Amino acid sequence: MMTLRRYLTAQYDWTGLSSKISRSKAWQIGALFLVGAFVLLLVGLYHIYTVGLAFPDFASEPMGLEHMFDKITIFTLSVFFISLFFLISNAFRMYWFTMRKDKKVKIPFFLYLTEAKTLILHAVTQKRFRDCPDNKRWIKHLLLVAGCALMVLIKIFFLKWFQTDSIYPIYHPQRLLGYLAAGALLYTMGEILIGRIKKREQIHKFSDLADWTLPILLLLTALSGIAIHILRYFGLELATHYAYALHLVVVVPMLVVEIPFGKFSHIVYRPLAVYFQAVKDKALQQQVPGGAVLENV
Repeated sequence: MMTLRRYLTAQYDWTGLSSKISRSKAWQIGALFLVGAFVLLLVGLYHIYTVGLAFPDFASEPMGLEHMFDKITIFTLSVFFISLFFLISNAFRMYWFTMRKDKKVKIPFFLYLTEAKTLILHAVTQKRFRDCPDNKRWIKHLLLVAGCALMVLIKIFFLKWFQTDSIYPIYHPQRLLGYLAAGALLYTMGEILIGRIKKREQIHKFSDLADWTLPILLLLTALSGIAIHILRYFGLELATHYAYALHLVVVVPMLVVEIPFGKFSHIVYRPLAVYFQAVKDKALQQQVPGGAVLENV
């Protein structure tokens, strides 16, 4: 199954990067480090040429984070746009290969609309995981998806609410939502990594680099985000800056490399595959001998 999933992911990716990353550890590690180094360079250039901070002051000049909020909002949305562009374009390529190239079944357009519920159901509930012998695996996967979805919603729609130097009480919704998302990632990624180390379950007995990369990146994302939160609330401005830079160095490569071209992309391909198959099955049910589609709409 893993081999088939990686093969299909490589076929759907028009850039060819998925194939290279899947087959080569050097490509996978190199791509992540290259993007991370580029982000670190951008952080340095921004503080030197935009903020006007001299390079020797990087280790001694504390300042708040408010000077970067407007720029980081644009940067964050740009990073998400890059990731979404590759995911959507690859998803369209998947649609073309699986639906348009198959001339055996004529599919009325309305079936794509009526079966959209299948796509939403599987994307939201991940219900195919319930077929696993260990039903807890589905619950953990659902918790992971919920944590990632909450993080994405925060970063895209509520970033200005979260990007602030204001100190909120612990019961404030801003903090509670952040704690829920971080807690979901810490628990699920910790459980996955411990499982792969101990190798007690069949799903964890055989692991390669791709099986470690995403959990580690998500765990580092949560940990660096928590570090920023703690340091900011303790008023350690310089340390907060360094923690924020580290957070970006982890998150951006994950969004630009791992999500569209790595193992994470199956979160898009999996529900799409179920959806496209449901559309095909409905079309076949409406066909009569000879291949004509019944006119019932």
